[in-house]
Amino acid sequence: MVVLPEGRMKSREGKVVDADDLIEEIQNLAKKELMSRSKFSERELESRSLKIALASIKYFLLKTDINKDMLFNPEESIRFDGDTGPYIQYSYARANSILKKSKDKYNSNNLKVTSNFKIKTLHPAEIELIKKLSQFKEVVLKSCESLNPSLIAHYSYELAQLFNEFYHSCPVVDSKEEEFRLALVKSFMQVLKNSVWLLGIDILEEM
Repeated sequence: MVVLPEGRMKSREGKVVDADDLIEEIQNLAKKELMSRSKFSERELESRSLKIALASIKYFLLKTDINKDMLFNPEESIRFDGDTGPYIQYSYARANSILKKSKDKYNSNNLKVTSNFKIKTLHPAEIELIKKLSQFKEVVLKSCESLNPSLIAHYSYELAQLFNEFYHSCPVVDSKEEEFRLALVKSFMQVLKNSVWLLGIDILEEM
């Protein structure tokens, strides 16, 4: 059962929410957030805001166990921080920005993992991110066996969290461990993209 901030939907009393109206409402909220961050063409604003709106709705519904009621708050679902679809999209865009800032030979189009990494000790944030990346296959199998997409939703959020901890703790571009860390960023992007694809959520290169 989906409950709104003003209470349960009741069809007999006409207290229902049309899906198109809900998408439009959340898309308008997304437009306001995007316009507060940067300038976009009308076409780009429309496209990005729709992807963010759909991500917020899909993620909010799929992260909740099907046996539990959920309180759907449009304003909370569109936040760029916290346990939301837009937060996950923003994490991917943040990772992509790192690759863009890196040298041409390490950009997102031609970054290749080599065996020439020379790192004495991994940072704790790197270790935790690598561990989480390695769990993707197991999470997908459990989700499939239990018919429970919320496992993938929670995994996507936790992965995004660990990446942001890595982002704040470990300089990437121009660091001594640049090549390894760029490869780690690339791996994060690939796994997160695969994960949210299973939820029907589109990623964004920029936000």
